[in-house]
Amino acid sequence: MRALAVVTSSLFEMIDDHDKHLIVIDDLKIPLAFVEGTKPDFDSQSDQCADLVLVTKSSFSLNYRDLGIIEMAWNRLKSVEEHTYYPIGSDFSGYVEAVGKNVTSLKIGDLVIADCFFPEPKNGVMPGIPSNHSSREFEIYHHAKLLKVPSNITDYEAGTLSIGTQTATSMVRKGDIKKGENVLITSITSNTSFFLLNNLWDKDCNVYGLSYSGENIGAVRNHFPFIKDVFSIKENNIPQDVMFDIVLDAFSDTYLERLIPKLNSNARYVTCGIFNQSNDKITSVKPTNLSMLIANLMMKNVSFIGNCLGSTQDLIDGLVQYKNHKMVIDKVFTEEDSLSDFITKSYNLDGNKFGKVVYQYTNDLKK
Repeated sequence: MRALAVVTSSLFEMIDDHDKHLIVIDDLKIPLAFVEGTKPDFDSQSDQCADLVLVTKSSFSLNYRDLGIIEMAWNRLKSVEEHTYYPIGSDFSGYVEAVGKNVTSLKIGDLVIADCFFPEPKNGVMPGIPSNHSSREFEIYHHAKLLKVPSNITDYEAGTLSIGTQTATSMVRKGDIKKGENVLITSITSNTSFFLLNNLWDKDCNVYGLSYSGENIGAVRNHFPFIKDVFSIKENNIPQDVMFDIVLDAFSDTYLERLIPKLNSNARYVTCGIFNQSNDKITSVKPTNLSMLIANLMMKNVSFIGNCLGSTQDLIDGLVQYKNHKMVIDKVFTEEDSLSDFITKSYNLDGNKFGKVVYQYTNDLKK
């Protein structure tokens, strides 16, 4: 069984260069590698596995949240001398290999992805992302944490979808967009923004984009032609007469304070994350004047809405969008490609990524 993992230094030295990479997070150099593990035992007739499903992974992808998990794992492993590892990965697709005796919602051969429903539990199962180890080639899940993928979505596309689709659909729902309103998507070239934009094809509103770097703006506008205009933080070029009713923002610590003057009264500001997630970034960031921030929001009656993931229905509704508009995929990697190339492209370390990056396994259950 293969998995992408944070590994101890001693294990890193034993692995072929093709299958390892040192990722730099702030001042840390963290060893990542593909490792071999043991396939989990699964007895379909046992009471212990009655509500469970064994999944053979077809593909997986890395998200921004994985950087925090990588750093956390390395802080645990960096002083360990033995050969050990911590598998990573958030999004995946896979084929059902076996089901427990109580499972009726899925059958062997179904292509599935994670259902990261949040915040309410379902079927007695805790909400949230079902695994931080989703690059594991074989993994066991409660059936409630899996959703069958529509036939119009390929297995490699599916490996990029769960978290982004569930989050974006929930954010758009909470934004309660009305006809003719001005909607601003921040970090317009980020993966999260692509998921948000995919939810806006059929909305009767005015969609604008905001970019920090200004890179790939033309490509975004070509792919999503309904965008009215894209502005740049560096150029500070938002026209004076353009104000926003809804902001959909993946990095509120970057954009919130800057955008308050551009919000209409009764605007909705929906955010799903922050940029400064590593220890160094959190401790070095300039403190915010919280009292002034809240006062400015109150003066305009702005609703600040935090969003974490979404409901099962959000995921189902979001997947429907891919019948007519595919998710933007930059590249599909396989075992023939080096791990360094996959990591570099996943986190845009070469500066030219456009869309999601996915790693596809080769296995007998691939349809």
